[in-house]
Amino acid sequence: MKPDIHPTYYSESTVTCASCGNTWETGSTQSEIKTEICSNCHPFYTGDLYRIVDTEGQVDRFYKRLQAREEYVKEKSAKEQALVSPTRDIAELELGKRATDSLLKAGITNVGEFMKKYSEGEKTVLAISGFGQKSLIDAKKALRGMGYELPEA
Repeated sequence: MKPDIHPTYYSESTVTCASCGNTWETGSTQSEIKTEICSNCHPFYTGDLYRIVDTEGQVDRFYKRLQAREEYVKEKSAKEQALVSPTRDIAELELGKRATDSLLKAGITNVGEFMKKYSEGEKTVLAISGFGQKSLIDAKKALRGMGYELPEA
């Protein structure tokens, strides 16, 4: 062995647990050792397996991300529900001024009322003054594009 290359060995170095304050002595190259958790307070050794050891706030960060994800999913489903809502304004279909005005004159102000009228048959919708075949085709395209399922005519 080469002389003076090995670290100093302490036969009675003190180990201290930061969690519970337990101390013991062991042999080491350091005179004092500090640990975050020891066998005296670790859940695996104590039998308290349901306790979560969180030394750096990782559990809190995980729960924050989990909660943010749940809020995002709720918000997304609420937006999807709003998209296919029967109370959606008829002007959002962007059918054109003449077709929209003729539906409003007939008392159809939202998508639900239009769908109810359409379920009676295409002829009843076409009977509305100023609402023609092209307007009906455009309305059906717009409704399908927004995710609505058209009732059988």
